Amino acid sequence: MTKRCGFLFFLCVCCLSGEAQKTARPVQVEDKILNWGAKAGLNSGMPVINSFTINGKEMENITINYEVGVTVTSFFRINFDRFFIQPGFLWSRSSGEIRFTIPEEGEGEEKIPGHNDRLSYTVKSLEAPVLIGYKIIKESPYGFSVMAGPNFKYNYSVRYPSNFIGDSTPWGISVMADIGFSIWRFFFDVSYELGINRIDSDFLDYSSLQPVDNEITINKRTNVLSFSLGFLF
Repeated sequence: MTKRCGFLFFLCVCCLSGEAQKTARPVQVEDKILNWGAKAGLNSGMPVINSFTINGKEMENITINYEVGVTVTSFFRINFDRFFIQPGFLWSRSSGEIRFTIPEEGEGEEKIPGHNDRLSYTVKSLEAPVLIGYKIIKESPYGFSVMAGPNFKYNYSVRYPSNFIGDSTPWGISVMADIGFSIWRFFFDVSYELGINRIDSDFLDYSSLQPVDNEITINKRTNVLSFSLGFLF
């Protein structure tokens, strides 16, 4: 009787051990030919200012103070073993402040001393990145990939202080690079975007859609760093 109980106990331990090993095994994630996913995150838009003039005079000591913006993206992924193509659709909102020094003007008694000023902005855009990626690490359930490709952008809303509105070049194209870390279907992305074309801003008073009294022109390029969390279905 004692031997029979011991044998049954041994069988139970073996069964439980086998189940524990099955449970401890990582969940296998098989790539489909076509996946789709979504992600959301934060961005910091720090445009590169090529020139900033008021009434034809170049501003000095130009610096950018950015505020944290928001990014929401949906995409689908076409897999070719370790390579993949990832087109997507993206909405973003970024804001910040351009600080600058207005140089002194005139001479003698009519001399106007220089002074510091600032110009805040908020930009909302729709974007369509098309990225080509490569999976450097593909050991389920972990993954590490790199991506790069063009990003086509349309700034549908650009607001500056008071009644100012501007961006005479709402369409743009930039180069985007991205690195992604994944565990199972969850992933964390870090992306960097740099504009190729120049974006010119000629200001209008949007209450009357007339040019403002001072002729203000800003020439800049897109420069954005983003962090996102997402899920791949």
